[in-house]
Amino acid sequence: MAEKKKAAIYVRELPIYPPDEILGIYYEEKWAGLDELLERCKGDAELLAVPCPEILGDDYMEVLVNLSKIAKAGLHLAIVKPSHTIKIRDVLHLPD
Repeated sequence: MAEKKKAAIYVRELPIYPPDEILGIYYEEKWAGLDELLERCKGDAELLAVPCPEILGDDYMEVLVNLSKIAKAGLHLAIVKPSHTIKIRDVLHLPD
């Protein structure tokens, strides 16, 4: 019988813009939870699920760095729902 692979879920509190309390936090401290989860997943999980894209970063660079960390950990990524913080309904042809 084939071994079943595990999945992990990552969530975090999203900042309200402008994120004054987030801007002063160093990147390493801000993303420590993701780093710890990726470390725990090594060799044990094959999928990381996030509820929406903005969970992965507050700006373009954070998203790229965190996507790279997920790839380096060898995990597949599942984004459960489209963004709910930016207006993309018309672009993606989503219902209201």
